[in-house]
Amino acid sequence: MRLGKIFLAFGMGLFMVLAAFNNTLTYQGTFNPVSGVVSMRGTFQDPMLMWRAIESPFIVWMGVIGIILTEYIAGILCLRGAAMMWSKRTAPAGDFKEAKSKAMVGLVLVAVFYFIAFQAVAGEWFMLWQNRSDPTLQEAFRNFSSAMLMLIWINTTDD
Repeated sequence: MRLGKIFLAFGMGLFMVLAAFNNTLTYQGTFNPVSGVVSMRGTFQDPMLMWRAIESPFIVWMGVIGIILTEYIAGILCLRGAAMMWSKRTAPAGDFKEAKSKAMVGLVLVAVFYFIAFQAVAGEWFMLWQNRSDPTLQEAFRNFSSAMLMLIWINTTDD
């Protein structure tokens, strides 16, 4: 079971670093969707809510940079945690448990990031749920739930 935990932490780390890397390489392709969300294009355009819309490119870029940095940090934490668990894979249970801490922090960051940034802020504050043609919320939930399931399993006791 330890190997499964190691490879899942590694997989999430790889996923997050690749997401950050791709968002860095295609930063304009990241800017456009973020801009679309915060400008509330694709929503019902309810005047009672549209005051929330953001059109400032500077603020959008700050959001894009925040997304990319969070992805890199979470990915590196998960990868570092996987490496620490790998080095303790044959150690006593207490040592292996201690080695899981970085991966667990990384997984918590992934879950918090996707839940707060995407579900709460994009989904509810900027009303992304109203845009049925945008799969962002479904993808964010997939990433959130994957991180939570991995976190729950990695946190179980080891023999």
